[in-house]
Amino acid sequence: MKKLPMLTLAALFCALTVQAEPQNANIAADIVQVKRSVLELNKDLYELEEDLLSPATTRAAFYFSLTYGEFFEPLSIEVSGSGFEAVRHIYTERQVAALRMGAVQPLANINLGPGKHNLRAVIRGVDQLGQNRELVVEQQVEKSDKPLMLEFVVSDVAEQQSAAAQLKFW
Repeated sequence: MKKLPMLTLAALFCALTVQAEPQNANIAADIVQVKRSVLELNKDLYELEEDLLSPATTRAAFYFSLTYGEFFEPLSIEVSGSGFEAVRHIYTERQVAALRMGAVQPLANINLGPGKHNLRAVIRGVDQLGQNRELVVEQQVEKSDKPLMLEFVVSDVAEQQSAAAQLKFW
């Protein structure tokens, strides 16, 4: 007699488990869909926030690159100018190695109002003899209502066995 209730309980448990599995699968699918929706909404909110905080009329970006790097190894860069807070970066060995292989490093995205702005970049580093050097780029740039993208490029000057820095507009 005791075996019958145990078999009945086992059968009932199996039936409930089989019934619960589709419900759990549906709940799991709903959870995955909600997670996707939240991630998509978060991405949309981030883009909206970027557009509101940094509209195209005030968007400016600074980049840094090193051409060959035989005569100069950057240690740091500081970009200052009218209308924005100074941008500073200190380089690691891995970053310098990547720059020598052709990488272009994004330095900063800033808000810069339309008009003329004086920029000054001081790139500190060492030359091929281990001497401390500073490469300075000073230039006036004009920001229009379109995004402004500027690249500070350090290039080798083989004839002088030295390096020079310049500002490149994208």
